[in-house]
Amino acid sequence: MNQIIKNLSREPLLYFLLLGAAMFVTYHWVSDAVFPGTEQLEEIVIPEGQVGALILGFEKVWQRLPTQQEQDGLLQGYIREEVMYREALVMGLDRDDAIIRRRLQQKLEFLTDDIASLDEPTEEELQTFLTENLELFREQARFSFEHIYFNVSERGASAMTDAKSTLIDLQQLNGSDGGERPIATADPSRLGDQLLMLETRFHQANELEIRRALGSQFFDQLQSLSTGSWQGPLESGFGLHLVYVSSHIEGYPPQLADVLNAVTREWTSRKRTETNEAFYAAMRNRYIVTVAEPDVSSPPAASTIPRGN
Repeated sequence: MNQIIKNLSREPLLYFLLLGAAMFVTYHWVSDAVFPGTEQLEEIVIPEGQVGALILGFEKVWQRLPTQQEQDGLLQGYIREEVMYREALVMGLDRDDAIIRRRLQQKLEFLTDDIASLDEPTEEELQTFLTENLELFREQARFSFEHIYFNVSERGASAMTDAKSTLIDLQQLNGSDGGERPIATADPSRLGDQLLMLETRFHQANELEIRRALGSQFFDQLQSLSTGSWQGPLESGFGLHLVYVSSHIEGYPPQLADVLNAVTREWTSRKRTETNEAFYAAMRNRYIVTVAEPDVSSPPAASTIPRGN
């Protein structure tokens, strides 16, 4: 007997059998702790509204109601998703996942957005907001004008001379017929250079449109021009311009009724931002953040960021 035991102890198969038995016992012990018996089972409740949502989602995709078999499949799919979701949370699979972290952050921000949207502004609040931010809603000045362009890059130093000479000719023509603009002789395409991708005539153009087209330098000079005569030359990033302003409508502060929708949108956006920042600040104050600061010349140190930063 002793010899048999001695021989068996030398068999590698015996050790594999013993190891397998130990793993089997350990698995059952752990599974009983992690997955308890029926008396401790977690309950998954599928409310009526969730069932309706599953059916509605199916109907939107397939343009018909699901059969009973298809509805059962939808429910089983939802149950499978819920079971795996819960088990993933138990196993901590949601931790250190950048996509999940970002999605949770977005959902929390959406929650604060919803809270902010519940606060409807009063007319008095909107009027105060309009008064304090008048420049955002002010009706911009508008100009109707045409211009004759002189290309400095091509004409060089003569561009200014040519522009002034052309201006004198136009002013003399204006004076010969009582000051009215001579349409035929002031055709910009015949008197100046071509400026590709840019109109030579602007009708009721506002400040933003003119600045985009010809630049802020041009617009700042345009504001000082009178109507009814050729003037200039004005400078822009393109070159020189002779300008005839036919109409200039000054900007004016609007009434609340005229810009109610725009003011409400801006007020809501500001309110949402303020609510989000206040909500974050309240949460941030509950934490002390320590950031490791590696130093190649010494062991890594750690710094503490004060709450609220």
